[in-house]
Amino acid sequence: MTDTDPIKRAQTLITDLNKAYQACKQATADDIRFQEQLNSILGFLAKAETVDNRVLIELEKFYQTSSLLMGLSALDPDAPTRAAWRAYDRFHFDQVKTKLSLYGPFHFDQVKTKLSLYGPTIIL
Repeated sequence: MTDTDPIKRAQTLITDLNKAYQACKQATADDIRFQEQLNSILGFLAKAETVDNRVLIELEKFYQTSSLLMGLSALDPDAPTRAAWRAYDRFHFDQVKTKLSLYGPFHFDQVKTKLSLYGPTIIL
C-alpha cells in the first residue's frame, strides 16, 4: 500500500474534529487527554509517508481511546464536534478497520494440546 490519500483524508478529518472541538473545550482532565490524543495523532500523520500497518495501528489506537473519551467521559462535545467525530468514525470503519492486520504470537486454531504427566501442555 503506497497510497497517501487515506493519510491525507484522516489528517483532514482529525483537523476538522480538532477545530470543532476547540469551541466546546473545557479544562477537565478528559478534555486535556482528548486534546493530547488529537495532537499526538496529527503529529504522527504529518510524518507518515505511506499507508502501512503501523499507520493503521496508530489510527486504531487513536480511535479506541478517543471513542471512549467521546462516549463515556466528562467531555461535553457540542453538535459540530459530534458531527466531526461521526465523519471520522465513518472513515475509520470504511478505511482503517478493513485494512488493519493485527499480528500475535499465535492463533488459537494453531494451538494443540498434549497430555503429559503434569496435565495438559500447550504446543505451538
